[in-house]
Amino acid sequence: MGYNDQYTRVVNLEVQVAGEDLTNDVLKVEERFSYSYCTADTLVKTGAGFLHTVTFSPTDVAATAGTVILYDNTAESGTIMFTYSIPAAALVPVTVIIDASFSTGLYVGFTTTADVAVTLSYR
Repeated sequence: MGYNDQYTRVVNLEVQVAGEDLTNDVLKVEERFSYSYCTADTLVKTGAGFLHTVTFSPTDVAATAGTVILYDNTAESGTIMFTYSIPAAALVPVTVIIDASFSTGLYVGFTTTADVAVTLSYR
């Protein structure tokens, strides 16, 4: 770091930036997310955030038909972010990339019974 004529701090590229690996000359960027495993209606997060993925998986041999609805809210109402229909059959695990922001909260609502699990990765 240096100073100019007016004694103002000057930042230049000699200063290590947060996350920078000077030894390998790269800036490291990692996607870090929290996760929540849900089998029933759940308030996952209050306040603003970012939903990365949703994984739907069976908890028994055959799922009960219904839907899983993700809300931008702290309750099972309001703005719907995503809806996934569950067939009354064998359910193969599937992951859906959402990559969307939410502002009020993240709530997952089920109309199926507890034989479907949802794992959400978010921040």
